Amino acid sequence: MSKTEITLGENRLFLLPSGAVFIPDGNILVVSDLHFEKGSSARTHGLLLPPGDTSSTLEKLEKLVEDCTPQKMIALGDSFHDRNAFSRLSSEDRKRLERITEQTDMVWITGNHDSEPFHDLSGEWVEEFRYGNLLFRHIPSNDIPSGYAEISGHFHPKIQMRIRGHRLSRKCFLASKDRLILPACGSYTGGLDINHPQINSLFPEGRMCFALGNDKVYRME
Repeated sequence: MSKTEITLGENRLFLLPSGAVFIPDGNILVVSDLHFEKGSSARTHGLLLPPGDTSSTLEKLEKLVEDCTPQKMIALGDSFHDRNAFSRLSSEDRKRLERITEQTDMVWITGNHDSEPFHDLSGEWVEEFRYGNLLFRHIPSNDIPSGYAEISGHFHPKIQMRIRGHRLSRKCFLASKDRLILPACGSYTGGLDINHPQINSLFPEGRMCFALGNDKVYRME
């Protein structure tokens, strides 16, 4: 499995082409913005997105758990697209999700789309989670507590690039010495350009950008 190593708050992290992060100290897998059942939500509002987004995202999670065998998995919020998303899961997708959560200690961080816990689902629901000096949240904070580094999601960062005359948009990680923002792991998830003022304001001293390729993470200069 291809991975790119960075250091965040003196912690060694691996950025994965799937958009997930693996923390070897603690054997922790981190994913963000799964947005289960976004497709079915769109269809209730007349947007004819094809079905299968949840199954595709679950397939990605199954592969990550198989490859990383994490002791703990942290989902950084907006795991479900709305408060009724869990009830719209097919019986097969619900079983697949339960099998995933049974293989690891699951931590669900609440997001703006799933602010209330789904108590029928295995795992711990929290507003934020701390491991050592790492602070896990859904929405990036303006002020990170002294001595901590923050890992968050929410913005679904994307980078625009031009290659051989073609304009491309790729999901990406954004990192500084004390902050890491993950891309969305879910299917049908849009994104916010990395130069948007809301993102720029979080990195007053600059940032590194790591774009997702099909099987590799690329640092963009």
